[in-house]
Amino acid sequence: MSDTQEVTHYVRNKDLIPEIEKFNESGQISEELGGMLLLIAKNLSNKANFINYTWKEDMIQEAVLTCCKYLKNFDLEKSKNPFAYITTICSHSFVNYINRQKKHSDIKDKCFHNREYVTEDETMTYTQKAIDYTIMSKNENKKKKKAKS
Repeated sequence: MSDTQEVTHYVRNKDLIPEIEKFNESGQISEELGGMLLLIAKNLSNKANFINYTWKEDMIQEAVLTCCKYLKNFDLEKSKNPFAYITTICSHSFVNYINRQKKHSDIKDKCFHNREYVTEDETMTYTQKAIDYTIMSKNENKKKKKAKS
C-alpha cells in the first residue's frame, strides 16, 4: 500500500455503488469490492451480539461468501443503499452460522451423554461404527416420559 492511499475502517455507499456497478457489468467481484464486503462483515462481527463467539473468523468468511452469492440480486434502480443490503446479508449469515454450530454442539452433547449406547470393537467395519441417533432419541424420550410421571 502506498503512502498516498488512506486506510479506511468503514464503508460508505458512495464508494460501494460504483463497485457494484462494475460488478453488474463484468460479473466479477473486484479486489476493492471484496475488501469492502470483508470490512463490512468484520465490523459487524464486532457488535455485541456477535463478538464473543470462538468461531468468529469462520462466521466472517461465511458472511463474505454469502454476500458474493447474493450480491447479484441487489438492484441499484430500486435502492441506493447497498450497505444496508450487504449488512443484512452478513447479519443473517452470522445468525444461521451460529444456529448451525449450536445444532452441532447439541449433537455432540447428546453423543457424550449417551456414549453407553455407542459401542465399538476391533472387528467392526467403518460403516458399523456410525452412531445411531435414533437409539439416542428413543432413550431420551423414555427419560422424558419417566420424568413427567
